[in-house]
Amino acid sequence: MAQNYRLYLHPNGIYYHRVKVPADIRRLYGKEIEQQSLKTRVLREAVRLLPAVIVDVDRAFANFREEYAAELPPASQRAPIRIDVNARLRGVCGPESRDLPLMSVIGTQCFEAIGSTKHWSPKTRSARASHLKQFLEICGDKPLNKYTQEDIRILKSTLFALPRGVHNCKLLQSYSKLEIASQAKKDGVAGLSAESVRQIMTSANIVFGWARVEHDFNLRNVVQPMVPKPSSVGNKRDKRHGFTTGELQKLFTSPVFTGVKSQDAWYEPGSLLMHPTGRFWIPLLCLYAGMRLMEAVQLLREDIDIEDGIWFIDVNDNDAGHGGKTLKTRYSARRIPIHPALIRLGFIEFVNAVPFGERLFADIAIGPPAQRHRYASKMFNKLLLKAGIKSAKKVWHSLRHSFEQACRESRVDSAIMDQLQGHAQVGMRAVYGNEYSLEVLKEGLCSVEYEGLDLSHIQPFRDIRDPDEACTMLDRSA
Repeated sequence: MAQNYRLYLHPNGIYYHRVKVPADIRRLYGKEIEQQSLKTRVLREAVRLLPAVIVDVDRAFANFREEYAAELPPASQRAPIRIDVNARLRGVCGPESRDLPLMSVIGTQCFEAIGSTKHWSPKTRSARASHLKQFLEICGDKPLNKYTQEDIRILKSTLFALPRGVHNCKLLQSYSKLEIASQAKKDGVAGLSAESVRQIMTSANIVFGWARVEHDFNLRNVVQPMVPKPSSVGNKRDKRHGFTTGELQKLFTSPVFTGVKSQDAWYEPGSLLMHPTGRFWIPLLCLYAGMRLMEAVQLLREDIDIEDGIWFIDVNDNDAGHGGKTLKTRYSARRIPIHPALIRLGFIEFVNAVPFGERLFADIAIGPPAQRHRYASKMFNKLLLKAGIKSAKKVWHSLRHSFEQACRESRVDSAIMDQLQGHAQVGMRAVYGNEYSLEVLKEGLCSVEYEGLDLSHIQPFRDIRDPDEACTMLDRSA
């Protein structure tokens, strides 16, 4: 059978239609191979289904040529549109053209289905919904097969012109995104970054890809060729920088670590110690345990434990109360030995003063599911700002970069570094062997030092059980 060269038996036992995308449209089409499951393991059934799929796929190629004729080489513009003749002679016809559901409907269905399958976090769900809303505001809500390449060009150019945070500005809510983008261009206001545009357009691309499988294989994905490539968003190393020793010294000599004016004016110098608060301990945990901000904020009393004489932090999501704990990835769950510097500063005494079942840092509120970091991020970035060390590339996450660099300079094995920070192991380490023991992790972590950083001015925590004395006064006579 002439068409059987397109029949492909996958290693999973399922037959597929598989064909190379014609060379003249391959660059714009976005992929080299077009593959579709025939959803059968029986050869006879696969052969029966194959001709209809060939018609659909060849029609999709032809439609793509017609849609992008202006952007294709001249030779392909003169090429005839070919649909498999043998399949037509057998009486096989593709489905009649029909309007698909609206983008708002399919987009919601798509994100609900994929979100459930891939266990998206509330933050990811919220981001995808926001991206869909922006797409609809710029391109309008139409049946998915009614969007054109021109719609996507307008989407892309508008996004690149939109100022950051425009969707949160109440003063601009009466204006359309197109109007705002046009005015921003005239005023020379910087627009969204390539990475932000890529994320929004990727969400639309996901919807089109999902709809092709679930609704109509002939649907043209007009978004995919226009999505900015990841290579255009810059080197990851350029996005965030670690803090220098001098900057860390500024941070840890700020009032939070030496004495503040009051609980509310915690960024002004005074005589009130902040030792029983997360504002004091979380920067130290990020520095000496390599923890992510929300991993530290959501810690409970029972997450600090001891095994074979080694105190450790258990980073987990084992909590039904307190708003529920979350982890960034499955590799984030880990046990981190407690660094000697933290023990010297009285971290264990602080932990023992907190009742079981309670959060260690109740002074820092946890935001709603989609923005759990909202309050903590504002609080600690303000701390960096007041310390005079915040910049475009120096943010709270820079403490993780500082920890990584300290590990390297202390010659900590890269596999131990990955486990301490909750990163996936790379290469064959991800396949063979188990996690490192606490003893091995402790040995690596204890070698981590920040050369030139002096914390001798920070007084250790003193266990004050009386809630009215939660923040003690500095002993100025000392």
